[in-house]
Amino acid sequence: MPLPRIAAVATATPPHRFSQDWVLGQAGYLDAQRRGFFERSEIEGRYLWMDPERFTPDETVDDLAARFREGALALSRQAAERALARARWAATDVDFLATTTCTGRLTPSVDAHLVGSLGCRRDVQRVHVGDTGCASAMVALEQAWNHLAAFPDHRALVVAVEICSAAYFRDDRLESAVAHAIFADGAAAVALSTTGAGPRIAAHRTLFRPEHLGAMGFEYPGGRPRVVLSKDVRRIGPAMFSEMAEVLLATQGLKREDIRVWVLHSAGRRVIDRACVALGLTEAQVAHSRAVLRHYGNMSSATILFVLEATLRDEQSDPGDWGLMIGLGPGFAAEGALLSW
Repeated sequence: MPLPRIAAVATATPPHRFSQDWVLGQAGYLDAQRRGFFERSEIEGRYLWMDPERFTPDETVDDLAARFREGALALSRQAAERALARARWAATDVDFLATTTCTGRLTPSVDAHLVGSLGCRRDVQRVHVGDTGCASAMVALEQAWNHLAAFPDHRALVVAVEICSAAYFRDDRLESAVAHAIFADGAAAVALSTTGAGPRIAAHRTLFRPEHLGAMGFEYPGGRPRVVLSKDVRRIGPAMFSEMAEVLLATQGLKREDIRVWVLHSAGRRVIDRACVALGLTEAQVAHSRAVLRHYGNMSSATILFVLEATLRDEQSDPGDWGLMIGLGPGFAAEGALLSW
């Protein structure tokens, strides 16, 4: 069976980038502990779907929903169009479209909007992956992989978009302050085909740890989205990175030293620090994960595709090289893919 290949990756960000100091000022935290979450995040700035001339911190539920809709539709289309251009495809070449978001709700969903705005065929098959958190781009990627396994002559497009700033919630919880310190807005798209150039996706795997179900997610007091983000994530995440790596390596009888390329979700500074220890990685091997966090922040599901784009752009891979791509999300879940060149 021919394996799906990554034909192209592209990203899109809002027009305005804000310094970490500006976001801290808008959040209004005065105590040292909450301010420290911002100052120690190693994030220099973030792109947010906000107009600095019009933004007010007392948005209503309707304001948040409207901002999500506007940003999600604009950024998903930009990322998709850029990926299609890089792959040299027309929108009518796409046979399967998978979209994902967790920071807002649309009905019809993002995929339906893209079918029209991109100009896809009326018979394009599609799926929308919702409410799966930071790992959902990997879940959508697996759905596209499965489709291409069944229909190897097809072409697939995966689009992840998040407007995390529409889930900012003012309260006294420390975890809300942590969320405000790291999350950002962005979109990314991946074009997949079984032909042409690009790394192959040799295997996909999912790992669940339901005993940690409450560690991460969303709740909706008064209808407003509010991030649930336990401090235990910094312990659970790296351990699941390591476990997922072992599972994927076993599919091909590989060892960790056989992996040259590491594409890890930029969950946060401490998660990356501990992942280095758990996986025995050097700073060079997580350089792209750190750079994405520093320049963009954590864009939930889109983040790992930003790391993938930077890796494929900057790293020179040779035939026979292997790579691991791992995302983390609520459930608690790890989603991984084994890449080969």
